[in-house]
Amino acid sequence: MVIAYHLSVHDDGAHMLGPDTFRVPRDAGFYDWRFGCEGVPHPATCATCGRKTDAEFINPGFRVRKRSRDLTVTYDGFVLVSLRFRNFCETTSWIHDVELAALPNDPAYFRFRPLRVIEFDAERRGTRFEEPCPECGKFFNVVGATPVWLRNVREPIVDGVFRTDLEFGSGHEQSPLIIIGTETAAAIKDFGFEKVDLKPVRL
Repeated sequence: MVIAYHLSVHDDGAHMLGPDTFRVPRDAGFYDWRFGCEGVPHPATCATCGRKTDAEFINPGFRVRKRSRDLTVTYDGFVLVSLRFRNFCETTSWIHDVELAALPNDPAYFRFRPLRVIEFDAERRGTRFEEPCPECGKFFNVVGATPVWLRNVREPIVDGVFRTDLEFGSGHEQSPLIIIGTETAAAIKDFGFEKVDLKPVRL
């Protein structure tokens, strides 16, 4: 039985955290580079491992590259949506369950972040948590996101947009999965948004 859908979008080929990076000693662990300037870590990242620590960060100079898309995601895990998609959201019952933050240098796009959180069943999926960071307390690698298994969901989610409580990937790339209800998925499909993959989540 399909209980929800995993909303997956294509990458934008850019980093919200910006282009500036610096090298760190090999014995520093994790990646051998970090976002930041001249040895000063980016303020939205952990100084030790380089993971994002501010999911609400917006680079004031950022502009979306793949401008034909209504939804796209940066290499560092920020989901961006077009004005067209924002207008669609405003017609839904779940508009107050998502954050649509304006991009200062790109009025045609918005940072998109679900506010409601749904539990991912890491034990059932066999998700691996690797390389704990002594500074931020998070894991540098969280591996095993698909197939998606949700915890404490026994009936189909009809409507709404959620993010998983876990973020998947390595370092600054980590981001939660976006989970949507079955009727929400149908509405998105009917609207004809391009480069959007809707993958069924089963019980």
